[in-house]
Amino acid sequence: MDKSNKLHWMHISDLHRGQDRTEEVWSVVRQELYDDVKRQIDSRGPIDLVVFSGDMAFKGEADEFSSVKVELERLWEVFEQSGSKPNIFCVPGNHDLVRPGKTSALRNFSSILRTTEEIRNEILSGKPSSYRDEAEQAFANYSKFIKDLAGSAIPFSLDCQGLFPGDTSAQLSVNGLRVGLVGLNSAWTHLYGGDALGKLDISVRQLNSVVGGDLPKWSLSNHVNLLITHHPAEWFTQLAREEFEGEIFNPAYFDAHLFGHMHDNRPKLISEGAHDRRTIQVSSLFGLEKVDNKEERRHGYYFAILDANVDFCEFWPRKFEKKVGGVWQTSRDGGLLKRDENFFSQTWVVRNVKDVELKKV
Repeated sequence: MDKSNKLHWMHISDLHRGQDRTEEVWSVVRQELYDDVKRQIDSRGPIDLVVFSGDMAFKGEADEFSSVKVELERLWEVFEQSGSKPNIFCVPGNHDLVRPGKTSALRNFSSILRTTEEIRNEILSGKPSSYRDEAEQAFANYSKFIKDLAGSAIPFSLDCQGLFPGDTSAQLSVNGLRVGLVGLNSAWTHLYGGDALGKLDISVRQLNSVVGGDLPKWSLSNHVNLLITHHPAEWFTQLAREEFEGEIFNPAYFDAHLFGHMHDNRPKLISEGAHDRRTIQVSSLFGLEKVDNKEERRHGYYFAILDANVDFCEFWPRKFEKKVGGVWQTSRDGGLLKRDENFFSQTWVVRNVKDVELKKV
């Protein structure tokens, strides 16, 4: 199977390892996941990359991350048995931190940082700051988990660490394609329970800290660039969203924004002038969800193959369904597909890289 100029990836999010009342069901769902991974590889070839867009743990506790590492090692055994050894790229979510106490200065200022510019500038300056110290402490278990994962047998993508824990970048060479990955911590102001929709902050300084302060130069050295956060843009304040969409998720330099935190798979391609803005939302992989104050399970993930030979990307959206008799099974996410099809396609043209000729087959 010729994989020239192709990127085959799997996007997962929101495992919520350690959440109460999930352990008894997870083993069955996990086996369904393993079997589906094997089928995907058997039919479409090795997977090159796994993007994990946060909420690996439930309360950000050390033992939860130890369990996540074990789960990932088991999954990579399945990959290797099927002839794959993909790289993993991670960002943290709001369940991957230990929430500061009610007297925390950062927690109390987190929802009003855009009106307290002196404090915000101090946090984002990169200089010593008690506020940023609190953020680093909140994500300390996540940071240790990442260090442990990087030292494991799982191929781990991380070239540069930035302003906050979870601000990272990496550049990969995959089947002739140069792939750029940027992960930004969108949870550093999500330090409390309750509804945070429209209340979170994010800064272009986080992006600049992982691309050498020059996004165009960094981006144009790659055929494909993916921006990964845990939250969608709708969860940022109005000013933060304007900064995100205007200065961070620039469609001239990023091909897609990948994120989790939500209940459904939902890829979108929106044309804005001469540019396409592509967002790819992945469903929660596992855990009890609350929708309209009712608990329900809506879980899934997707596979994708970007083929630069034909300028298309194919998506296989997957979901866990409870069948007749209460049996959990993996199946196609029919809400995104036509009739009995198992995948759908989007036009996706990769950029040219100076002095690197992409030999299409």
